[in-house]
Amino acid sequence: MEDKSKNSRILFSILSGHNQHVLVIVIVGHLLIEYLLDKIIVAKLKNAKRILEKSFSEKTDLLYPDWLPLFIYKNIKLLNKTRNDIAHNLGAVDYEPIIYMPQGSRKILNISKRKNKEKTYFRELINTILFDLVNYSFHSLNIPNEPDLKIIFRLKK
Repeated sequence: MEDKSKNSRILFSILSGHNQHVLVIVIVGHLLIEYLLDKIIVAKLKNAKRILEKSFSEKTDLLYPDWLPLFIYKNIKLLNKTRNDIAHNLGAVDYEPIIYMPQGSRKILNISKRKNKEKTYFRELINTILFDLVNYSFHSLNIPNEPDLKIIFRLKK
């Protein structure tokens, strides 16, 4: 399968940087994923404007199972739980380094002790979600993947 998520993953890499705190990585990834979910909502759901005002979790629940496969839904829920935990505990979080796979299995990441395990795991989780959202959901829904920073960060025009 051709990787159509390259633009989103490059943007995530630039915005989160390699020396950023895990809190920044998770929040920037969360914002980018919410932006992609919003694009699905606008393309496929009636009353999109009203739905876009809902919380991240509510949007995710509305898109599953019609527009999000189970493994993507589980990974997004995992990231959202982590974002809430990290935001309320200033970056300290207890987690298991898992990623849900298309076949329904769970992949446990074995991260070397030399690397920052939290940063490595959350980058991998976010990149996996970005790849899967664009290559599975966007491809099947015919939605172009062209990230817009003004919309992602809700900047005024």
